[in-house]
Amino acid sequence: MWHGYFGIEDINLNDAQRDTLVDVLRRLGPDTHPSPACLNHWRTRLDGDAAIFEALFDEDLLSIDAMKERLAAIFNINPATIDYTLTIFHFGTGNTPVAVFSRNGTDYIRMALFGGVGADWMESGDECRAYLTLFADQWEEAE
Repeated sequence: MWHGYFGIEDINLNDAQRDTLVDVLRRLGPDTHPSPACLNHWRTRLDGDAAIFEALFDEDLLSIDAMKERLAAIFNINPATIDYTLTIFHFGTGNTPVAVFSRNGTDYIRMALFGGVGADWMESGDECRAYLTLFADQWEEAE
């Protein structure tokens, strides 16, 4: 199990596909836990096209293959036809793998695993907070 933060960004999904994916991702994590931080909760970007989730996750459910399976179910296609590129970003002092999932040359979704699976909760949170600081105009209302 991994307690951390991950984010998704809709690049080219339709509304129904995005809503289905977000609904599935909101159900990841334990149903009950003594620590509320371990229960899945999320924050949505101001434009509604991205979200960040925090919980105690089964890291296998956050893998490239698991995401390909979810996307294949939403698009009703074979997961083997979904391609991805993986890039490592450094929003703070950590490493954040970011996968962009595509099919037939069209990008559909971006997924970031803040700090990576090897990061502990604080490291993942620090990397996520660094990302939010860099892109505050997209996540925070102007004061």
